[in-house]
Amino acid sequence: MATIEFQSLCNAITDEVGRLLPQILSVPEDLQIANGNCVLCIMNAAGDTVLRMYGDNPIRQRQVAQVASKKALQVWLTGYATGTYEKLVYNGDLDADKFGIPHPEFIGWLGGLEAKTASGERLVLGFSGVRGEQDQGILRLAAESLKTFSIVD
Repeated sequence: MATIEFQSLCNAITDEVGRLLPQILSVPEDLQIANGNCVLCIMNAAGDTVLRMYGDNPIRQRQVAQVASKKALQVWLTGYATGTYEKLVYNGDLDADKFGIPHPEFIGWLGGLEAKTASGERLVLGFSGVRGEQDQGILRLAAESLKTFSIVD
């Protein structure tokens, strides 16, 4: 995928997540996680990366960005959603050494997902700032709405 196509797709995804975010943040349990300061990280197979921050507190955005990018990087390296990767390793079904991520660096939280574009190219998404189920949920809602990418389960 050319850089301009990747950027265009990322813009569409980040705009859709921004449109969906107020609905997610209307739930007090989600709002209190980061006070509306959420971050979306999108990567392609080549490692090109787009990071979009939502909210109004730069200090909190920076903290949440570290988590969102860590989620995306773990999925990019392993090919497994966050949460799933850790379960596979701890159950002995996957050798963590081949991915170079030491156990203390596992993210563990939901919100990092493998995806693919409508043309079949690899896409990685990491979202953070609300409860883990909603970190994933907002990405799934954006995929359903846009139809330009899909989540790989």
